[in-house]
Amino acid sequence: MSQNPSVALVGAGAIAPFHIHALRAAGFNLAGIAASPGSTRVNELAKQHQIANVWKDPVALVSSGDWDAVVIASSTESIPSLLEVALRHGKPCLVEKPVAFDGASILRFQDHHDIIRIAYNRRFYASTAEAKNFADAGTCLFRLELPDTAIAPKNEFDGLRAIRENSVHGFDLLRFVIGPYEIQNQLVVEEPRGRVAIAGTEVGHVGTIHLNWNCPANFSLVLDRAPQRFELRPFEMGSLFEGMDVVEPSSEVPVRRYVPKLVSQVSSFPGPDGVKPGFLDQARSLMQRVQNGRWDVRSATLADAAFAADLAQSLTAS
Repeated sequence: MSQNPSVALVGAGAIAPFHIHALRAAGFNLAGIAASPGSTRVNELAKQHQIANVWKDPVALVSSGDWDAVVIASSTESIPSLLEVALRHGKPCLVEKPVAFDGASILRFQDHHDIIRIAYNRRFYASTAEAKNFADAGTCLFRLELPDTAIAPKNEFDGLRAIRENSVHGFDLLRFVIGPYEIQNQLVVEEPRGRVAIAGTEVGHVGTIHLNWNCPANFSLVLDRAPQRFELRPFEMGSLFEGMDVVEPSSEVPVRRYVPKLVSQVSSFPGPDGVKPGFLDQARSLMQRVQNGRWDVRSATLADAAFAADLAQSLTAS
């Protein structure tokens, strides 16, 4: 193996530049890039980031095996077949979420679980680490809020695609912070469209998941354990509160106010070396697997991805 391992990248969408920056910062050489056949963006992306080898066919790039690792960040529909080809080489694969839209399609790769990890980058946030520490210190009441975009669909699946592809980030983040949880009950909200679910863990965390689609709100996770609250709002910012400040009435505000007292705050912005938060440690995890055979313990497995996909499927069902 060369001193600087090589990585192949499949995908030229909005997420691709973040992977390119992170992979290079982690020490990889870009062996080649490919996107869907006929893509015009892949050539522009390769020129912009000085990637010499542009493959017209992503299957050909993955089949070549002329790389030490591969990142598959293409459309969800294309990922399973590309992953199947990549696995023939027995080399580490980092795959963008959600991998597939149902757990069974993800777990069919379980025999190769040791060389596959899923790109749930929020697991690597500094703010997430603090939230996990808070949850590990004692049981909490939690509230996960995921105001993704739901559109008037040609069919129900298309209308809720954002939930199936993006809300899974929140489902996985909650699982990483509080541990495995189960949905105990759920309410279908017809107008406005959304869902509310009650969930809990074996160790005693209990709370709600709010899918308040199209609402003007931040994605957030709130953990309450009196007298403290830890809040990820947005996920990149962690805030610890304890107690309340009492603000007496004034001429400007003629009522007494009670304001949560901020104890400390941690931000995941900016990411190391200017890379999108979570992406550099995620790329370093891939490098670690290439060099010494071990993934970072924070990285998401196929089982984690299958859980998130099945939960998204359940919560978006009619």
